[in-house]
Formats: sequence, structure tokens, C-alpha cells
Amino acid sequence: MLEMDLQQLRPRLMSVAYRMLGSVMDAEDAVQDAFLRLQSAENVVSPEGFLVKATTRRCIDQLRAQRRRETYVGPWVPEPVETRQSIPVDALAESLTQAFLLMLERLSPTERAAFLLRTVFAYDYSEIAEILGKTDAHIRQIVSRARLHIEQNRPRFHSSPQQAHELAERFLAACRTGDARQVERLFTDDAEVHSDGGGKVAAARVVISGRSRAARFLAGVFSKKHRASELHLTNVNGEPGVMCTSQGEVVLVASLHIEEKVRAVYLTNNPDKLARWSQATIE
Repeated sequence: MLEMDLQQLRPRLMSVAYRMLGSVMDAEDAVQDAFLRLQSAENVVSPEGFLVKATTRRCIDQLRAQRRRETYVGPWVPEPVETRQSIPVDALAESLTQAFLLMLERLSPTERAAFLLRTVFAYDYSEIAEILGKTDAHIRQIVSRARLHIEQNRPRFHSSPQQAHELAERFLAACRTGDARQVERLFTDDAEVHSDGGGKVAAARVVISGRSRAARFLAGVFSKKHRASELHLTNVNGEPGVMCTSQGEVVLVASLHIEEKVRAVYLTNNPDKLARWSQATIE
């Protein structure tokens, strides 16, 4: 396969790696490492298969080494990526949302890889077995177990893109006013706010649960802390969201997970996770 043809595989490899790691930079490193390994490899029958295998295994190794939840300061939210418009509800689109990426955190690295390769990217069980160095039967068991975990936490309702957009507009307007009661009306009873500052900037150190507490927190964030900033509607990982800018710099990105009403808000103001916000393109 020519070098140009190989480079055309990079977006797909990035899509796998980003879903595995929840980080654009780490995904780029994993994909680049796979290409470097290919350059020095001998007797490669399928360059594409080699790249997918090398990328996936690098991601698994990194997840095992990170121990992210034990060392991260406050709630961890996947690095947000800007998507130009809401995308249809299908396996590829759903798996890009921050809500889904957080569900994947409940799986082991191997379960995550097998589940994504099978249910999102439609690889055959035999191909996944080769990538992960296991038998077909074992892969089927792993995927089945992972699917059970994910299905238990999947969204209860799906709103149409238009309904979600209209709710996001109302959410933005309510946040601008700082009226906690108005914000509260837009939440489900069990709403949550995940606020990711990574220990770099001020953020809630725990997940905020319950519509009343979540509404008061967000009203304060947008009407007090960021009252001098500009708020813009945007799309975050395929879902409606809000981008907050100050002097032209993105200082906060919020993704709204909507199940008829807002079920969860994922706030990212960790500057390390906003540096590449509008630059990365993930399918």
C-alpha cells in the first residue's frame, strides 16, 4: 500500500484511538507511534491491519498505565472536540458523545477495545481476536459482557436534533440571566454536572447531582464567574453545547446531554483540554 493510501487511514485510526483514550493529544501520539512501528516492521502482509492492531494495543497499554481516576483532580471529562453540526443518532455518532465516552470508562481497556471495534467500527470477531491476541470465542464473551454494561446506562430517551437545539437555546438564555429556577426547569430530576478543571483552574471537585444543586451551580458559573465573557451555541462531540470565550480565547466548553430535558452537563475549563478544541477533527 502506498504512503498516500496509508495516510488516508489516519482519520479512522484517530477515531478508534480518541474513543479509547478520550484525549486528542494521546490519540495522535498512539496513531503516530503505529505509523513509526510500521516503518521499521518487516514482512507486513496487511499494513492496514498492522496499523489498527498497533494503535489499539498502544491505547490499551496507555490506559493500563494511566490510572487516571486515582490521580486526576476532580471529575474527569473527555477532551471536547468541536463538531460542525449535530449528527444523526447511530453507533458511530453516539460513541463520540462525552456521555458515551464516560460510560466506556467503566470497562476494562480490553473490553473497551473489543466493544468499540465490534459495535462501532464493525470489525469481525476474527479480526478483533487477531488484534487483541485472543480466541474468537473469548472475544465474543468480552463484547457480550461489555455490551451488557453499556446497555444498562444508555440514554432512556432520544430527542430530535431540532428539539435538542431548541432546548440548548433556552438553556443558554437561562444561563445568561443567572436565574437558577429558570435553569432548573430545563433539567431532569436526576441531572448531573461534571466540572473538569483538572486542578489547573477553579472547578467543582465532585460531580454535582440533582436538578436544584446543578441549576444553582451553573447559574453561578455563567452569570457570575463568566459574566464578562461571551457565550456561544456550538456542537460538542455531536451534541448541543455552549462555548465561553474571553478576549477571543476559549475558556470553557459545555456539552449538554439531552434526554427530553438536560440529563447531564459536561463542563471543561481545564486549559490543557481546550488548547486543540477547534483544531481536531474526529469522525
